[in-house]
Formats: sequence, C-alpha cells, structure tokens
Amino acid sequence: MNPKILIVDDERMLVETIEYNLQKAGFETLTAYDGETALAQVKAAKPQLVILDLMLPKLSGWEVCRVLRHDPDYRLSANSLKANNFPAILMLTARGEESDRVIGLEMGADDYLIKPFSMREFVARVRALLRRAVEDTSQEEDGSLQVGNVQLDVARHEVSVQADNGNLREVKLSLKEFELLRVLLTQSGQAVPREKLLERVWGDDFFGDERTLDVHIRWLREKLEPNPSQPQHILTVRGVGYKFKE
Repeated sequence: MNPKILIVDDERMLVETIEYNLQKAGFETLTAYDGETALAQVKAAKPQLVILDLMLPKLSGWEVCRVLRHDPDYRLSANSLKANNFPAILMLTARGEESDRVIGLEMGADDYLIKPFSMREFVARVRALLRRAVEDTSQEEDGSLQVGNVQLDVARHEVSVQADNGNLREVKLSLKEFELLRVLLTQSGQAVPREKLLERVWGDDFFGDERTLDVHIRWLREKLEPNPSQPQHILTVRGVGYKFKE
C-alpha cells in the first residue's frame, strides 16, 4: 500500500501542484485548505505524513501541529503508545525568519521548507521523512537506557531525571528531542559528530539548516540540566559535535 499524505494549504494552485508531483511519485494524497478540515482528515484517514502550511484559515499551522503532537486521538494506531505513532509533519512557510522555523520545530514538526521551493527537493524531503518513519517503526522498541541520573524508557517513550533526594521527575520531550537524547545516551561518554546526529535523528537526506541540531540541544539542556547555561551532562565537543557525560 502506498503511503498516504495529507496536503494542507490555502493556496489551491500550490496544493494542486504538490498533489500532482506526489501522485506522480507514487503516493496517495488527500487535501485540506484550512486547519479544522486538516484535523478532521487526519483523524479519519490516518495519513503517514502531513504537509502543513503555517498560515491557514480557521486554525493556524502551529495550532494544528500542536494538536497532532499531543492529542492521542490523532495517533495512527489507537492502541499504540510508540513515539513514532503520530504522522510525520513537513511544515511549509512563506517566511524566511528563523523564529518561524524554530516555533514550528518546537511544536513538533519533523522538517520544514521555505516557499518557494523546487518540487525535486520537496519530493526528496518527503521520501526521506517517510523512509525514516518506516525505519523507526521496524526498529526494536523494547528496553530502556539509564546513564547517571537520566532514565529513558524506549517502549513507553518516557524520560525521567532522578533528583538528589532520589525522587524521579518526569521530563516531557518532543519526538526529535527524545531520539536525540536516545542517541547521546547510547553512546554515553563518546563525542558524537554533528553529521551522525543529524543522520540518526533527521535522516540521511536532511536538507535543513544544521542549526536545527543546536536548537534541539539547547531545549534538551533546558529540560535536563540544573543550570542549562553551564551544562554538566550534554556537552559541546568543539569541532566535532556533542556528547553525554555521566
């Protein structure tokens, strides 16, 4: 069965162009022209990927993204609690401002494209996101990791930090933050190159700004470190990447 993709944009000519190119590439497509219709389509049709414009009538792309990432009604499978059980999101924006991209990523978008863009790059991004989703689904989801006072439960997609008094504090992470922490914990004590982190978390066909990685590292520090401005665990290795130190 071909992957199902929902295209959400109020520019009908762009939607038709995207739909034509995706169908030509072998994908099944659905369309919506406002945020409320988009949510209804996701709930009814369970697409694997949502192409989501930011500036939408009735409900903004930011709000749609927030709902898709936090409301269990929009899971691809109602009984699954896996982290990758929500549709992937490729966010579109006509603005080039970094703040828009950061907000989109913080809301849970997997990738973004700034209009105008080439259809060749667009289809490549779509293929990369869907391939990553398939690879994540096929990976073993059991087990847990613990390094120092940080515990990561893969099956439940839960992260907790142990305080000095022994109490556990649950930490809410986005999908990308979770996967990034998972890679760092798996290779605890080792410097993980930036390129490897981008490949493991965003896919080997990542076209976006490499600063996306730095933004997610900053968010992880804010959630895990006692003093994010002077991190003790998620450390920068100059000229290489990052490492998690126990």
